[in-house]
Amino acid sequence: MTHASDKTSFLCTLPGAIKGMAYSITVGFIRDGQPNCVQFTSFVGEGRRSFRVLASAPDVRSTAARSVEALCRLAIGQVIRDSLHAKTAQGDHTLDMGVLPWEGELRPAGSRRAQGPLRPHSPT
Repeated sequence: MTHASDKTSFLCTLPGAIKGMAYSITVGFIRDGQPNCVQFTSFVGEGRRSFRVLASAPDVRSTAARSVEALCRLAIGQVIRDSLHAKTAQGDHTLDMGVLPWEGELRPAGSRRAQGPLRPHSPT
């Protein structure tokens, strides 16, 4: 997997009830710049949807060893696998470090590529 960015915010389209849902994804950090969560936010459809995928305390160090983009791809893989975007009322979720990372298009927020329309990801 190529890590194309050191950005901490991305845009992507996840499978949803309506052909795909656009999400803003932002990584949260704790002391020493270690990433410990990924925040998903969408304003598409019936109002705002927001939820977090948190790294458990023992996983923070191994999470920090990965790139921010790799962390986001793990979190997205879990969101899709467990349909977390449909479970926003349940609150935060714990990151499963064994999940398969998502391989779809992940665009750094604020880049020229991110300003174009988001297309739904088609699994291959």
